[in-house]
Amino acid sequence: MKVKATVFLRLAVGLILGNSCHGALQVGFYRGKCGFADVEAIVAGVVAAGFFRDPTIVAALLRLQFHDCFVHGCDASILLDGVNSEKTAPPNLSVRGYDIIDQAKAAVEKSCPGLVSCADLIAIAARDAVFLSGGGRYEVQTGRRDGLISVAQNVSLLGPKISVPGSHCSFR
Repeated sequence: MKVKATVFLRLAVGLILGNSCHGALQVGFYRGKCGFADVEAIVAGVVAAGFFRDPTIVAALLRLQFHDCFVHGCDASILLDGVNSEKTAPPNLSVRGYDIIDQAKAAVEKSCPGLVSCADLIAIAARDAVFLSGGGRYEVQTGRRDGLISVAQNVSLLGPKISVPGSHCSFR
């Protein structure tokens, strides 16, 4: 009987600690963590203002997210400045939308300082841009952490002339 109780206790503690330590993404990660501030609504307001100034920001924000996520995952490493950062790699020289992310970060920091990752801001902004352009609204799982390393050499994006079968192989 004592062995069964010990095994059960170990399993229960393992499950509890496993769930609390596991940094899984989730919809609404910031809800309740910033007082009454609604992080996603703040970002939506910034993106909407940018969209009404320049509707091409939709494509720019989608491209920004793709260029960030394709190199070592969605970690906002494309935002890091530096002589040899991802931002300076040839495929990224024409990426736009940094100003929207900077504005969203500044707005969010006023209500929720030091908590919201730039990686999440990029994902939320891309989602909101798609919605504003008439696309569907989808949930974004949040809780990402920002990367600290950004190296131009790591940028290996697909070229514009790649075939569909060739691009398919890159996503396997």
